[in-house]
Amino acid sequence: MTVYVDLVFLTNLAVDGTVLLTTAKVRKLRPGRTRIALSAALGAAYAAAMFLADIPYFYTFGAKVLVSAAMVLTAFGYGGPLRFIRIFGAFYLVNFATLGGVIGLSFLLKQAGSPWAAMSFTQQGGLLLNWQMQLGLFAAAFALSAWLFRSASFSAQSRERLETLIADVTVTVNGESIQCRGLVDTGNRLYDPLSRAPVMVMEASLWCEWLPEGWAARLQTEPADQLVAEMGEAFPDGFVLQDRLRLVPYRGVNGNTRLMLAVRPDAVSIALPDCAPHSNRRVLVGLDGGALSSDQTYRAIVHPDLVPAQGSAPAPSQPA
Repeated sequence: MTVYVDLVFLTNLAVDGTVLLTTAKVRKLRPGRTRIALSAALGAAYAAAMFLADIPYFYTFGAKVLVSAAMVLTAFGYGGPLRFIRIFGAFYLVNFATLGGVIGLSFLLKQAGSPWAAMSFTQQGGLLLNWQMQLGLFAAAFALSAWLFRSASFSAQSRERLETLIADVTVTVNGESIQCRGLVDTGNRLYDPLSRAPVMVMEASLWCEWLPEGWAARLQTEPADQLVAEMGEAFPDGFVLQDRLRLVPYRGVNGNTRLMLAVRPDAVSIALPDCAPHSNRRVLVGLDGGALSSDQTYRAIVHPDLVPAQGSAPAPSQPA
C-alpha cells in the first residue's frame, strides 16, 4: 500500500484546524489565525511522522496526550490550570464527536456487508478498522459532524442561559392564585404613567376565568379601550375585576402608541432559580391576547424592577 505523506499532512492540517476552530467556538475564544495554523501544523506533522519514523514510544498514549496538550497550548495559551483543563476537555470532546460522526456516516452510506467484517483484532489485543472513504465524502462528513456538534453545543448553551432568566410567577387576586413561568426581560421598561408602578405582561388566556367571556380572544385583534367602553352596557352589574382594570399606554413595534388592558393584583411573587420568592404589591399585570412563547416555555414577561438585585435587600412594596 502506498502512503503519500504530503497528503496525510495536508488532510490532518485541515482536520486539526477545523477541530481547533470548533473548540474555540464552543469555548467562546478568539485565538489568532497564526496560533491556530501553528497548532494544526503541529498535529499534522505528528500524524505524518508516524509514517516516517519507527519510534515505538512516539505513538504511546502518553505521547499522544502530550502532543494534544502542546496543540492546545499553542492555539489558546495556558491561562491557569482550570482554563487549560476545560479547553483540553473541549478539544477531545470535539475530536470524539466529529470522528464518531464521520465513522457513523461512512457505515450508514455503505451499500453492503456487515460492519463486523471491517473489524479485526491484532495478537496484542488491538482493534483494526478497515475503513475506506473517498476524500471528498470524508471532508463533507467531517464538516457536517463539526457543524452538528457546534449547533448542538450552542443550542444547549442558549437553553441554559434562558433557564437562568426564567422565573416562577404567582399572581394573587382576591385570595386566589394564577401561576405560570415568566421571562425576566431587562429591556422591559413599561410603567403605569399615573402610579409609576412597573407593568409585567401575561397571556390573557391565563385569565379566562376572571375576564368576561371572549375577552381573552378579542384582546388579540381588538383595542383594549373598546372592550372597556362596552363594559357598562354589557355588564351593568359589573364583574369581579371591574375595579381592578387599568389602561396602560405603550409603544408598539411600529412606533404607534396603544393601550394595554392591565389588572391591579393583590400581589405578585417572583421566584428565580435557587432564590427565595420575592413578593411585590406595587405592580400591574398587562394582558396580551397572543402567545408570548411559541413553545410555552414562558407565559409572562417579568419587569426587571420586580426582581431584586443580587446582594440587595428587597424594598418594601406598596399597592399600585
